[in-house]
Amino acid sequence: RQLDRMHGLLTNPTRATARLVLNPEKMVIKEAQRAYTYLNLYGYATDAIICNRIYPTLATDGYFAAWRETQERYHRLVEETFTPLPIFDVPMFDREVVGLEMLRKMAKATFGDHDPAQVFYRGKTQEVVKDGDAYRLYLPLPLADRSQIQLSKTAHDELVIHIGNWKRNLLLPHALAGLEVAGAQYDGDRLVVTFAPGNGR
Repeated sequence: RQLDRMHGLLTNPTRATARLVLNPEKMVIKEAQRAYTYLNLYGYATDAIICNRIYPTLATDGYFAAWRETQERYHRLVEETFTPLPIFDVPMFDREVVGLEMLRKMAKATFGDHDPAQVFYRGKTQEVVKDGDAYRLYLPLPLADRSQIQLSKTAHDELVIHIGNWKRNLLLPHALAGLEVAGAQYDGDRLVVTFAPGNGR
């Protein structure tokens, strides 16, 4: 009973949300992506992404130039992966974030004048619904171009969606990773991707 109450609290987006903290690095992004996929799958709301240790814009010459270019590339991957969630960048400070003074400085740099306790995003960013042997993945697309949909599924568990200039990179849950993409269509302001068993199943 207590576990049921706790589950009800954690899955109520008006009472609790999760925030994922990551560094703009390939493996860290993939782990955050996996956590995000399963938070969505089990009904836990995520309202923001915190992208940590961002090199300052002044670090464009010398030793840090290549590191900053790499960060910018992986930051684009963060956007492709977690849109439409808001992404808050945390700069890399010139000293370790220890003590109240540095924590306040970091909070100000991250959230500005926003209240960190507010909910920054409401609504489902992914929803998986079982339909017989098939599954349907629902994704909100309120502002996306309605041109031709291009889907590419990797040999592992990733799905990349291109619609015009819009791109989304998804890590699929195990229930979908072993299925084939059977099609995609629009349903109002959502994209519906259908997954079904292949001929060999």
